[in-house]
Parts: sequence; structure tokens; C-alpha cells
Amino acid sequence: MTSEMRLISKAGKTFYFATFWLSQSVRLDAARAYNFCRLVDDIADATPARPDRDAYLSCVTTAILEEDDSHELINPILPLLTRFPEIRHPLAALVEACRQDVSSLHIQNERELESYAHGVAGNVGLIMYPILGGTSDLGLSYAADLGIAMQYTNIARDIMEDLTRKRIYLPTSWLSGRTLRDTYEINPQNEPIMVEAIRRLLFLADARYSRGLSGLNYLAPENRFAIRVAAQCYRAIGDRVIKNSTIARQRSVVSNLRKIGIACKAAIHHRTERKASLLERKPHTHHILAHTESDLRHKTGVS
Repeated sequence: MTSEMRLISKAGKTFYFATFWLSQSVRLDAARAYNFCRLVDDIADATPARPDRDAYLSCVTTAILEEDDSHELINPILPLLTRFPEIRHPLAALVEACRQDVSSLHIQNERELESYAHGVAGNVGLIMYPILGGTSDLGLSYAADLGIAMQYTNIARDIMEDLTRKRIYLPTSWLSGRTLRDTYEINPQNEPIMVEAIRRLLFLADARYSRGLSGLNYLAPENRFAIRVAAQCYRAIGDRVIKNSTIARQRSVVSNLRKIGIACKAAIHHRTERKASLLERKPHTHHILAHTESDLRHKTGVS
């Protein structure tokens, strides 16, 4: 197991589970990209923050744009930048979005929420898109949507953990003007408001998952199933965030048994979709017979 795959097996269990259905080469490429994204996120979120946090991340952005192989974070992904030059700008945009993700960040409304999620996660979708065989620009927005959907799930799942770090990613406009920034604690007075805001967030996530999954056909056929599994497993996390109209106090996770069930259901959907696609491509027999009969009449002069 490579160092990248070891990291994913510990830090990204859902993604690691889904990568079992990727070819070895694509799996390694995806692991390298994921590893980079995770390292940048860890540097941006470290508590306490490293003294040179902003300067370091700015240097990472510059190193990406200049393909500086001497930089410790860029060297491992240089082969990806060489083979997939289109990921350069999403990589740089991701780093910049993570750099701006500080405790003083205030998300005021849904538009700002979408912008934030696109920066830190929609760009991950854009990075993964060509690695997974996407070539058409038409598929880019679907890839970004899956990234945004997963970030919305992250926000919902990590509400309690983020409060301990004095961070709130729910829009202030959803919280009836109560930002919780005075106490950073859930209590009987503010929990109902938080619950409704989280439900609203998960509703938006669900819409993004649906649209993102509808664009899987833009990926290489052999990679579509793995991404469907990853998305559906992540989507299932949202089902565990709210319990009996209260916020789950422990981090919501999807068990391995549940993931296997999701994968089996995805396999049925994938097989049905493939059959439908083959039927659409197969010429209908009655059309063939009609054309044949018409040709024979024309050639024999029979009307």
C-alpha cells in the first residue's frame, strides 16, 4: 500500500472504500490528488495555526501555478499536473479558499455558503474530473456539484466539532440573527433553530447529489460505479446527523455494513442503467424490417 493510500484508509474511509472499484492506476492518481487536498486542509485547519500559515499557503499557490517541483507539496503531484494540466487552476483555487477559511469567516447567506463550498470542495470535484476520465467541459459543473454536496454534508456532520473550534459554517440568515458566536454552544433555546438550519442544508446537499450523479456519464465508464458508491455513502451520513429532532452529539458515520448495502444497491442501479444504454444503442428490429421491406419493393418495382 502506498503512503497516499495509507492516508486515505485512515482519513478518508468513505473515499477509500469506493476506490476499490477503480483501476490501480486511476486509484493511485486519485490518491495523490486526495493526499494533496487533505494536507492543504490540515495546514489550513491546524489548531493552533502555524505562524506562517498564510505565507506558506500563498507559496503553495504560487508553486502550483509555476509547477515548482522543489516545493514539498507540489513535487508528489507534479506527474498529475503534467498529465492533467487542466487541474492547475482548480488546485490553486482550492489552496486559496482553504487559506481564507479562518475562524473569523462569517457566512451570511446561501450565496456565500455556495461560494465557500465551491472553493474548498467544488474545486476538488474539478480536480478529480479529468483523473476519472472526464474530458468534456459539459461535465465540469456536475463534478463541482458532487464536491459541493459532500461539503454540505461535512458541515452538517461536523457542527458540534466546529463549535468547539469556534467555527460556524451555517449562514447567519438561517439562524434568525442568532449567530451563536457568543457562546459557541448548543442549548435548548437555540437547538431547534440549528436543527432547522441543518435540515435546510441537507436539503440543498440532496439536490446537489442528484444533479451531480446525473452527470456520471461524463466520466470514463469504468470509473462511474466507484463515484456513485462514494457519493451515495457520503449522502447517507446526512441521514444520521439529526436524531429525534436533536443534533447528534457524536460524529455521524456510516458503518461498513451499511456501505456494502449501498454498494449493492448502486450495483443494481449501475447494471440497469447499462442495460438501458445498450438498448438505446441497439437498432429496433421493426425499423430494420420496415426498411428492408421498403428496399425490396423499390428494387422489384412492387408497390
